[in-house]
Amino acid sequence: MTETIEAAHTVKPTRGIKATETVKALRIQTLKPGTTFGIPWFSIAIAIVLCTALFAVIGDQVPYHSRSTGALSAFYLSGVGVQPWLVTQLFPFSAALSITRRAFIRATILLVLAETVIAGLGLALLNKIEIGTDGWFVHMRLLNLPYIHQDDYFTQALVYGVPMMALTSVTAFLGAVFRVFGQFGLWVCFVALAFLSAAVVAALFLVHGMGHVGHFFATQPLLADFALYPLALVVLFGTGWAVLMLRSRV
Repeated sequence: MTETIEAAHTVKPTRGIKATETVKALRIQTLKPGTTFGIPWFSIAIAIVLCTALFAVIGDQVPYHSRSTGALSAFYLSGVGVQPWLVTQLFPFSAALSITRRAFIRATILLVLAETVIAGLGLALLNKIEIGTDGWFVHMRLLNLPYIHQDDYFTQALVYGVPMMALTSVTAFLGAVFRVFGQFGLWVCFVALAFLSAAVVAALFLVHGMGHVGHFFATQPLLADFALYPLALVVLFGTGWAVLMLRSRV
């Protein structure tokens, strides 16, 4: 009984230290919320304003059924630089404040999860507003696109949010490659990915499998294409990012 109490007292400070380090790392990563969270939302707001103004000016020149835009991509593309910024700028700063690599990794995982939830729920809410206002009062489709539309709010949030997590995982991995191997290593990584992609495409054409691959994804449920399969990228690149960060130099 005495040994159990002593063991409990031994474990508690360790857990407290880990929690404190993680919270400290998370606070550092959110020192600039406008950069960490805000940029994609600023971008989608600008996209909505510009597209609404454009279709309001154009008027009847474009029929209602043709008023779909690709401006939603602004939300995802504008967030591409956030993770490389965390790795290249905030990681050395965190290490200088005695934040361990593992604590930085845990904090980043929490940050990405929060980013994904906020992106999914926020975009799903904007989608509801778009539907309720007949396409921002100009009958346009910016979020309520037919190939990603879901009737259920939370299913729609998954369709919007999980691709953001996948994109974040990929960019975080590339940032970690740059951190560990430098600019030349990042170039080698891109060249290797290009050769691998070319080899896979060539092999699919040689075995006449390209059409089958396209047919497979075209016949899958929408939720699988946009929420389930992107999780494979999250696991693959997220694991690679964590391994590289553990061996990253400060």
